[in-house]
Amino acid sequence: MTTLSNILHELGQFPDPGPWKHPEPRPLELTAPLGLEALPHQRFIKVKRTSFGLNLMVVGESGLGKTTFMNTLFNADLKEILPRNTQHTQTVQIQPSHYELEEDGVLLNLCIVDTPGFGDQLNREHNLVPVLEYIDKQFEEYMTAEHHPGFRQTIPDTRIHAVLYFIAPNGHGLKELDAKALKTLSAKVNVIPVIAKADTMTAEEKTSFKRVLLQDLEHHNIKTFPSSYADDVDGVDELLQHIPFSVIGSDNVIAVGDRMVRCRTYRWGVVEVENTEHSDFVYLRELLMSTCLHDLVETTHNVHYHRHRGDILRSKGRPVSVLECDDSYESQIEGTKSKNKEDLHRREEAIRQMFVLKVKDKEAELHDREEKLNAKKAEMIAELEQYRAQIEAEQRDVDEMVTLSRSATLSKSSSKMFKAK
Repeated sequence: MTTLSNILHELGQFPDPGPWKHPEPRPLELTAPLGLEALPHQRFIKVKRTSFGLNLMVVGESGLGKTTFMNTLFNADLKEILPRNTQHTQTVQIQPSHYELEEDGVLLNLCIVDTPGFGDQLNREHNLVPVLEYIDKQFEEYMTAEHHPGFRQTIPDTRIHAVLYFIAPNGHGLKELDAKALKTLSAKVNVIPVIAKADTMTAEEKTSFKRVLLQDLEHHNIKTFPSSYADDVDGVDELLQHIPFSVIGSDNVIAVGDRMVRCRTYRWGVVEVENTEHSDFVYLRELLMSTCLHDLVETTHNVHYHRHRGDILRSKGRPVSVLECDDSYESQIEGTKSKNKEDLHRREEAIRQMFVLKVKDKEAELHDREEKLNAKKAEMIAELEQYRAQIEAEQRDVDEMVTLSRSATLSKSSSKMFKAK
């Protein structure tokens, strides 16, 4: 007879919980240190041996100092990607340039993608097409590498991690091209708006211009990094108050007191690039290098690339349920609920409009029928009055004939009576 103790003995003290479950952990007390504290250091050494990648795209009109700013940002003399005679460029050109920067044993593979010719033509309708094609191409190349037999090997990451979008310091808010470009780019990459040539505005003008830009960004529902990715980025609360960043770039280094600083020299004084009272350059560099470099890469992969990959797979007929392991399930559910709610509202509005149109058509039809009936009624009344007048005339004729007949009869009777007498 099989007893419970026999069954437990056959299953063992710790039975197999199944392929998708883990057994409950058991606490153990160490009698001597094992050296677990060295694991983070070992991980740090191993990660430090490999190089890190950062791909930045610079977008903005010519003459905003983009190249000078990139030299200032990385504190290096980055060669110009294209010569200065780009004002006659008929189309927007995409020119990636690769660099290696090393600091304290950490190697950064830097790729800067410039977009000369952007916003320089009178017809700017197609300025954004080459930029979007380049971004999508990098996503597609990464997706192709994932399907390669050597998928487990390191995939070269050429995807754009951030777009520094330079805005002219006009003080009047976003231009139509800027609003359209930011709206489209923010759906594909991490966009960081930058106000160029901050030294052309006073402190009050910069504050006012930032306020106008923030209103425009909210009005056009433009997602910017890191403001729109609060759940994916930590430690940026202090930096958020400086967005959009107003920056200054300079290749000149002069001595100010006992230190060498990058600055721009004018007759009325010196504007220091790294002075927080003059520009937000320090905060932008801290965002890109110190705080959010890893977050930029992670957000690109987990948010933008997964969205692009999911759209490609869905376009090929892949069921949504299969993609739940690829995309964020919760965000997908919320997005589906929001989309269904919008579709329901749109259908209700369409049905209401259709009902209103049908009611109006029915009212117009009834109004026409009422007018026709009123016209027919008036016609019948007129005809009836005509018949009534005719009958009355005939009745008068009959009465006259009867009267004349009676008069004739009376006359004959009187004559007969007179003869008899």
